[in-house]
Amino acid sequence: MKIALLNLPFDNNYGGNLQRYALVKVLQYMGHDVVHIYLKTVYFLPWYIKPYSYIKRIIKKYVFRQDICILYEKYQNAEIDKSCEMVLPFYDHYIPHTTPVRSIKEIKQVCKNGFDAYIVGSDQVWRKSMTAALGIKNYFFKFLDDNGAKRIAYAVSMDTSCCEFNSSEIKCLSKLYAKFDAVSVREISALKQLNIYGWNAVEAEVTLDPTLLLPVDKYLTLINSGTTVDLTSNKVFAYVLDQTSDKLKIVKEKAKSMKIDYFLLGIETSNTTIEQWLSNIYYSKFVVTDSYHGAVFSILFNKPFMFIGNERRGNFRIESLFSLLEIENVDNCEFDWQKYNGKILELQKKSFKFLYNALKS
Repeated sequence: MKIALLNLPFDNNYGGNLQRYALVKVLQYMGHDVVHIYLKTVYFLPWYIKPYSYIKRIIKKYVFRQDICILYEKYQNAEIDKSCEMVLPFYDHYIPHTTPVRSIKEIKQVCKNGFDAYIVGSDQVWRKSMTAALGIKNYFFKFLDDNGAKRIAYAVSMDTSCCEFNSSEIKCLSKLYAKFDAVSVREISALKQLNIYGWNAVEAEVTLDPTLLLPVDKYLTLINSGTTVDLTSNKVFAYVLDQTSDKLKIVKEKAKSMKIDYFLLGIETSNTTIEQWLSNIYYSKFVVTDSYHGAVFSILFNKPFMFIGNERRGNFRIESLFSLLEIENVDNCEFDWQKYNGKILELQKKSFKFLYNALKS
């Protein structure tokens, strides 16, 4: 079966790229031909704002002598491309993808030859605040024609801490939801949220994040690819997305209590490859993170870790993961790896069954 995969725009997010990689590998293992829709992150101004913005910038620069960039969008897009330089080789090598697309018109163009199935997911593709690039409706496949192709949502994540949609959006998305052939969500709380919205035309179930579907040896192959170096042996690896003085204090105190050094990585200091990021977790003695996928790979590698809550990015995601795997006493650094590994195997079977049934001819 020929499958198109849609999720959030390509960026330098390690977890986002690894969940793409994992889902592609799983679908290929099942015998399918998979292509990822390469949605490129682009910074732009709406056409009706451009004239006003440019005039304002010119006045500020040449009249008031302010140090600003007139062609800010061009500069910003160059910075976005630069930030992706370390992860783009991984994406090009391991993930079959379309040419870069920047709009719905371009997505329709790359899909014109037709696919047997379209899969949206995983990650926060049904979280309105994360979908500005295409608009939330297009992550429910509004752009697709009714040509008989399967529509599948796999392990989609949505904001369950509040009601993101107004009544008009709920009504519109309900009609699009009803066109799906199969739906699975990543968080337990999302099932309740679907019921709140009244989206019950298709019965949803909970499945694992794609990164948890692959056996650990697949990631070890990446780590041992010859492009990584050991930076974290006998160290605390701190992968902190939103660094604050309080979080850095926690990292330093943990390293001090263990009488070892720490190695810090975050968005602002993110100049490493995906393979190296995996290596940093795998070889570390302990992990401190506020990242969902930082916690996921700590669990996969059976690495003791501490999770720092990240409300802005959605604590509901990690709470659901811990509930699914029956993880308790993380704050006390008590880990029953045999139990968690068993739960992962159990949930893998359920997740594979979902994909198999969803893609049956």
